[in-house]
Amino acid sequence: MTEEATEGKATSSHRRPIRVDPTFKHEVLSEPGGESLQQCFQCGTCTAGCIIAEHSDDYKGPRKIIRMAQLGLVDELLSSPELWFCATCYSCTEVCPQGVAAKDIIRVLQNLAVKKGYVPQGYQKIAENIMKTGWAQKTSKFKLKKREKQGLPPLPETNLEEVEKLMKVTGLDDIAEPKEEEED
Repeated sequence: MTEEATEGKATSSHRRPIRVDPTFKHEVLSEPGGESLQQCFQCGTCTAGCIIAEHSDDYKGPRKIIRMAQLGLVDELLSSPELWFCATCYSCTEVCPQGVAAKDIIRVLQNLAVKKGYVPQGYQKIAENIMKTGWAQKTSKFKLKKREKQGLPPLPETNLEEVEKLMKVTGLDDIAEPKEEEED
């Protein structure tokens, strides 16, 4: 046996077991957009048409995500950064010979991830900014001055009460709440 094979074997024996939930696919199927999950027979056409998979070594495409959902690899799937790589271009859906709405399934999985507490830090930061300012990104003083020099109108004032209402209705307020850091 080669040294690489031996090393690979040693590391795989120390892995923790992957939890499988055979009912997870039914949860996905019951959500609007998840209905076509069972139609996928893993041909890989979606990934071949995916612009992100084409240019990324890390992203294995919609095929992998859909297979993980079909197998019930809940924690591994919902905590995976790959779930958030989708460009929402719908190329995967357009090329699927089975009519699987891969992008819609990914959206369902992203929503389930958020419901179960798997929110990427970047998205959480955006939600916090929206809650504080009404804008996804803070606008620097430099940009505001540059707008003024270019003769652009000032940015409109944000009605934070309305933003707060919308955030509560959509559940975004739960994501936006900054995590309190423990004091030593």
